[in-house]
Amino acid sequence: MAGPTAAEDVVRGFLRDVRSGHHPDRAGRYLAPQVEATQGRPGSVRGVVRRTPEQYADHVREMLRTVGPWLFEVTGVVDTGGQVETTWRQTGTAPEGPRVVEHGSAGYTVREGRITRYWIEFHQETRPAGPAADAAPPGRTPPRERSR
Repeated sequence: MAGPTAAEDVVRGFLRDVRSGHHPDRAGRYLAPQVEATQGRPGSVRGVVRRTPEQYADHVREMLRTVGPWLFEVTGVVDTGGQVETTWRQTGTAPEGPRVVEHGSAGYTVREGRITRYWIEFHQETRPAGPAADAAPPGRTPPRERSR
């Protein structure tokens, strides 16, 4: 079985270090100087955001301030030859807020060892915070897209 490609390694590092919220300051290791992010899969784009690595790191730090720390689990990474497609599950609880479980997917284009563009989409489920959260049935919100 073949090992991961160089593009996969870049994306895995980005997810592990930056998108997870563990080391947002490492965004410059993985992102090109200007990254184009589309909200929604190609063909159903709803918006485009352009960010520098510093702006992306600020975005992750803002999410951490708003939602608090989260558990970020990568559930799949596949290099399709043109881009690296990923799926994940993110679970967090905002201070005095509900537990939020996000199921997301994204496709990343890697050129010369850096992510140059990506698309992203996700949906969220919310549950009450506290010990009963694990027993409570999830309330699913409608699918939404946003750029990270």
